[in-house]
Amino acid sequence: MGASNSRSDPVIRKSTEGGENDRIEYGVSTIQRKNMKVHFAAVPDLDDRTSFFGVYDGHEGAEVALFCATQFHNDLRDHPFYEQNLFGAMKMTFFRMDELLEQSDEWKKLLPRGTSDRVPCLFLRDCIKQAIFPYIPPQESGSTACVAVIRGHDIVIGNVGHSRCIISRNGQAIELTTDHKPDHPIEKQRIERAGGEVTGDSVVLPGETEGFLQQGLGVARINGILAHSRAIGYFAFKSDKGLPPQHQMVTCDPGLRIVAITNDIEFLVIVSDGIWTDLTSQGVVDHIHKQLASGTTDLGIICQGLCDRCELSADNVTAILVRFKDAPPPEPEENLSDGNGNNSDDALQHAQEENLSGGNGNNSDYAPAPAPEENLSGGNGNSSDYAPAPAPEKKEEHKDAEPEGSQERPLLGGESEITED
Repeated sequence: MGASNSRSDPVIRKSTEGGENDRIEYGVSTIQRKNMKVHFAAVPDLDDRTSFFGVYDGHEGAEVALFCATQFHNDLRDHPFYEQNLFGAMKMTFFRMDELLEQSDEWKKLLPRGTSDRVPCLFLRDCIKQAIFPYIPPQESGSTACVAVIRGHDIVIGNVGHSRCIISRNGQAIELTTDHKPDHPIEKQRIERAGGEVTGDSVVLPGETEGFLQQGLGVARINGILAHSRAIGYFAFKSDKGLPPQHQMVTCDPGLRIVAITNDIEFLVIVSDGIWTDLTSQGVVDHIHKQLASGTTDLGIICQGLCDRCELSADNVTAILVRFKDAPPPEPEENLSDGNGNNSDDALQHAQEENLSGGNGNNSDYAPAPAPEENLSGGNGNSSDYAPAPAPEKKEEHKDAEPEGSQERPLLGGESEITED
């Protein structure tokens, strides 16, 4: 985010695709420049009842983003929790991506041919070279990840970084993800405890003295480099051996949320941060509604038009648009209470506020401490922002807490909120 409007690199590739099954229809469009760093995965049939969509925005190279686009959904599907605990499986898959990147360069074998700089060990000198110089995982390169998995009438969303997942409910844009920025108080606290520093870019302020620089007013960065505080890769920011992965300066610990699909949700859209140079979340939703109202039915073409609107951005741009078939109606209004005596409108507002506070004064993406792996339950109405995963808690102030292992969650305005651990 914060890219200038000067196009530093020409557009070298545009692509658009789409498809459907008996549950959903989707479209994808991407504008790539010479660095080709944004990649996506659109898998409408991950299995016979599950669809997967993800956007991966690479920085300082495209390899990590391409690796995630190639492998994330496969590792998710292969996770032992996948069938019974999709929420927990998704959380652990984010950590699995970092594990594979850190272990060895074997992950590069999974990339499409011609996209990796891995040197094949075809000659003795190559084998000796690889034996002498140990593998170093990506230090200042990595990728954000924003994924949505649709199963039945639920969407499970996981996110690290600053791409966004949005739904349109009755024309209103509802953000299902939080941008992970270094200057958020909880993120900043974690960064500083891990030995990092959050600084702001210098900006030029107009005034009596032209070119006067004011420190700290621009984009917040970790150690003056990285503008997002959660991502896959970037092992130079994950080097404290005394800290678990979720407490490093940069963590791959995702913000997670589950949302119930109802027939008042017109569509879901996942967009990379290059969109935000020109449009707000509501602007994205309004653009899509305008295209649908004009009679455009090809979702790929709608995504292409959305990306074209942002072509002046110096960044790569990718958009995925998903519409749902045969969604059920929202719960009757009398059931749309948040358990605290609020009506349906108040319940939705309460849900959105709780997404920012976690109901405990914590941001939805920030939990105080990790829970042990064996406590992974998922799908229980609890947030899961620090891995391996939270154990379900019964809190008297929240009457909507579910017993462990339950697959049913209370609906808040048609939405099942994942709050903090």
